[in-house]
Amino acid sequence: MGLTNSKSNESKIVTIVKGKFTIRLPEGADDPNAVERTLEKGANAGKVVKELQYSGLEGRITSCYVDETEFGANFITNMEDDEGARFLLQIPLDSQFFSQYAKRMPNIDKEQPIFFGLGYDRERERHFLYSRQNNEKVSMKYTKDNPNGLPQPTKKTVKGKEVWDWDEQENFLYEVAMDFASSFDSPVKQVIEKFNAKEVTEDIPF
Repeated sequence: MGLTNSKSNESKIVTIVKGKFTIRLPEGADDPNAVERTLEKGANAGKVVKELQYSGLEGRITSCYVDETEFGANFITNMEDDEGARFLLQIPLDSQFFSQYAKRMPNIDKEQPIFFGLGYDRERERHFLYSRQNNEKVSMKYTKDNPNGLPQPTKKTVKGKEVWDWDEQENFLYEVAMDFASSFDSPVKQVIEKFNAKEVTEDIPF
């Protein structure tokens, strides 16, 4: 079962906000399960929006692609649940969630439904993305102990200070994601209706 019981043909756009899968309600719409949030950034900073929040989502992946916006690039995963509801999971390419997703992609069975969940690492004090299929954890193919070709970050000097350089690793995972996206039979790039895209992009970054 996915995020919604809606029978609409329109795909619901799902983002990750403060550790929750989130669907923004259209302006003027209401739902007894919705929570209010005040936007902190962007042109609409200070605006109060209503959103539905979830700790997990499940469905079959039908296609993936990268969507470029004025606020940055997002990896879009088209999913459909067992009731026929469709939704688009939108994850920024520069986020830890994308990295955690991409590292699992080679181990994802594209023929089976997948569950995405969000947890919280108390030691690192940050949220993380995980996934399951057939009631079993989908493990990462690329880890620190078993990189399987994943470049490790290096240190470089910037303005007299040593910083970690993740560029090679990020480029590697981008290519992994592109291979994953191209493996689906459905079109890699699909058109998002303008009013749906506007609902998400006008206020991002969060």
